[in-house]
Parts: sequence; structure tokens; C-alpha cells
Amino acid sequence: MFEIPVWAIGVGFTILTVGVAQVLVRRLLPADRLPGRRASTRDLGEMFEQVQRRLAELDDLRKRLDEVEEMQRRLGEVEERLDFAERLLAKQREGERLAPPRS
Repeated sequence: MFEIPVWAIGVGFTILTVGVAQVLVRRLLPADRLPGRRASTRDLGEMFEQVQRRLAELDDLRKRLDEVEEMQRRLGEVEERLDFAERLLAKQREGERLAPPRS
């Protein structure tokens, strides 16, 4: 008799799935996030201010990172100096140990 082709069932399922997805997106996303919506001047101003704040935060973070890198460099130098001082003290103590006793 009359049979529905397998491809037609697949196409129908795809169309139904896309429709359900569109409904879910419109229900779950806020109206200002929907694609195709034009932003008002107020929204654009708020977005611009937000971008400026984030850029200022980024500049602050870059300065802090530079400070941290400078501190790491200085700490490395201090570690090298400490190692050098420890080696000098160890040599001095070895010299005292190896020296013949004074009578």
C-alpha cells in the first residue's frame, strides 16, 4: 500500500527538532541576547563603559604582572647572592678545619 519513505521521516524529524530548538532558545535566553535584535543607544553606551572598565582592569593586571616579574627577577638575584655567601662561608669553615692546630 502506501509507505512513508525513510528519508521523509528523517526530514520531518529534523524540521521538528529545529523548531523545538528555536522555541527553547527564545524562552531560555534573555531578549537582549537574541540574534537580530538591535541595541539601543543606552545599551551601546553601557557596553562601551563596560569595555572601558575591562580595558582599565586589563591595564592594571598588566602592571601587576610586570611588578610580579620584576620581583621574581630580584628574588632570583637574591638567591644567587645567598648561594654565593653560603659557598664563601663553607670555604672559610673548611679552611679553619683543615688548618693544623696551633701550639
